[in-house]
Amino acid sequence: MLKKPIWNTIVQIGGKAITVLISLVTTGILTRRLNIDSYGNYVLVTSAFVFFDSLADFGTKIIGVREMAAGDKKFVKGIFWLRNLMAGIATVGGLVMVAWWNGFAGFRGSATVALLMIGLTSLAGFLEIVWQTQLKMGKKVIIDLLFPLLFLGWILTTTNISLGMVFGIYVIARVVSLIGGYWWVKNDWSFEGYTKIDKATLVRVFKVTWPMGVYMLAFASYDRLVDSAMIKTFLGAKEVAWYGLAYKMYGVLIQPAYFFVNSIFPILSGKDEGKRKLFWESAGLLLAGVLILIVGVEVLAPWMVTVLAGSGFGPAVGVIRILVFGCLFSYMGHLVGFSLISKGGQGEMVKIAAIGLLFNVIANYLLIPRMGINGAAYVTVGNEALGLMMMMWMLKRKME
Repeated sequence: MLKKPIWNTIVQIGGKAITVLISLVTTGILTRRLNIDSYGNYVLVTSAFVFFDSLADFGTKIIGVREMAAGDKKFVKGIFWLRNLMAGIATVGGLVMVAWWNGFAGFRGSATVALLMIGLTSLAGFLEIVWQTQLKMGKKVIIDLLFPLLFLGWILTTTNISLGMVFGIYVIARVVSLIGGYWWVKNDWSFEGYTKIDKATLVRVFKVTWPMGVYMLAFASYDRLVDSAMIKTFLGAKEVAWYGLAYKMYGVLIQPAYFFVNSIFPILSGKDEGKRKLFWESAGLLLAGVLILIVGVEVLAPWMVTVLAGSGFGPAVGVIRILVFGCLFSYMGHLVGFSLISKGGQGEMVKIAAIGLLFNVIANYLLIPRMGINGAAYVTVGNEALGLMMMMWMLKRKME
């Protein structure tokens, strides 16, 4: 049962390894060609984008995989149109935030250009739903590689860059990769009838996905936006840059867990026997991997930061050494959370998200002014632990 998911995981990790290499080279160039304040603003914009991207997704990717695995093609059409609708709402919301919040003062134009990515990313997410359900994640990996490669090719041939140029090229690269993705996905999925909107189906999809959507919005808030915004408010753009670099590293470190659980999610959502055995085998693999990861990061953190961004980002070393302990809870949380969703537990995820967001806002407000960016890192680890405990308790109740 694990053979094909493991293969899909290996393909994704292999592709991600190349993507990470591209991303690290890109980050190294950006941190050196943009000054620290500009890089901090770059982190703030991308953190806001993650929030509005989650609004555009609104839980439809995970629920779409579950329903497509069950063979409900009409529901999947509703997923497609709901994603488009929410992408429009997210873009408008992003424009309001950029115009209203003074944290974007001085680079509102660049932030506005970045918001164009929301609709494009939403379309890319639908292609991922198709390939994930069919366990053909290798195709997604290839398309995902095209996007950063195009951007890196530009940045390597350009000496003078600005924040607006960075986000402009991001948009162009995403458009090109989407054209390739659409051409390829036609071999796996028919888009016949997708030009018509079935309002009844759209409403049905919304009723099913909104709990997961609210969860993802809350998670995106405390995962990236709240801490970045508070650090910018209390400490300044340089500290956002240092914390953002460490958090980028942390985001890379948790990807193997996401890829693996993503691969087994269609099986967890299906009717195959042996799902309990699959769960515990997966838990063992994840635990072994994350323990090795923690030791490696604690030892190599200074070298990793220096190679990635140079001596000007030294404070990021302490932050990543704290954040890596969050991987322990995040790895297991991915498995428990996706298992909960596979059993229709998206409603319980909303409660988890609400408590997590409340904890994050209060804890960051108290710790960032006193402990700086290290305080934000401790809050992240605490949030991961709190989320895992709540998901375990709720999954146990579902199993009873």
